[in-house]
Amino acid sequence: MTSVKSLIQQANPIPDATPDAASHTVPDTPARARWRVRRAGLALGGLAALAAAVVAVPALFGPRGEGAGGDPAPPPAADEPYYTTTADLERSADLIVRARLDATRETEEDGVQETVATVSVAATARGETPGRTLQVSYPAPGSGQPDGPGLTVSHEYVLLLDRMDDGGYTLVNTDQGYYGIDAGHAEAGPDNDVALSGGVLAALGLKR
Repeated sequence: MTSVKSLIQQANPIPDATPDAASHTVPDTPARARWRVRRAGLALGGLAALAAAVVAVPALFGPRGEGAGGDPAPPPAADEPYYTTTADLERSADLIVRARLDATRETEEDGVQETVATVSVAATARGETPGRTLQVSYPAPGSGQPDGPGLTVSHEYVLLLDRMDDGGYTLVNTDQGYYGIDAGHAEAGPDNDVALSGGVLAALGLKR
């Protein structure tokens, strides 16, 4: 994914910055880890290593969540990023677009249910689109953690996307990868308190 970002960097109106200095992460779960690992294009051996690491973690700590010497055990390993500033959120995306959701289909990979959405791009604020239509994947609503967004066919959204090696896209994360569009305004989801920048909104033809 780094190589893809480097190829499109010069086309981006939002310059890259130091990596994720103002982001934090949300707790990992097996379903979240399976989905993120698969979408990142890691080999099956990487999944096996992840599973081995998950199994090994409890052995490092004592009963009732205590670590060595009776100290409290650390929180679960983090996986999916959550960005606390507008700049870091927007810089995390390979592509930021305004798009209409045309159709969805459900699929299952590695035991995790996914929604694959076909979207039509109306405007671009970051990156270069390979065409007017994109395929965007995200965990299906109700599939477990991370619970995917309930995006609606025929509605418009701002989508913040990562590009995959197969040419498809995923949301940068399941909470902050989409903004609904209502009366010319971008509205964040219920678990996202980070607003989009004025520059991105203007590029997408939206109001503050």
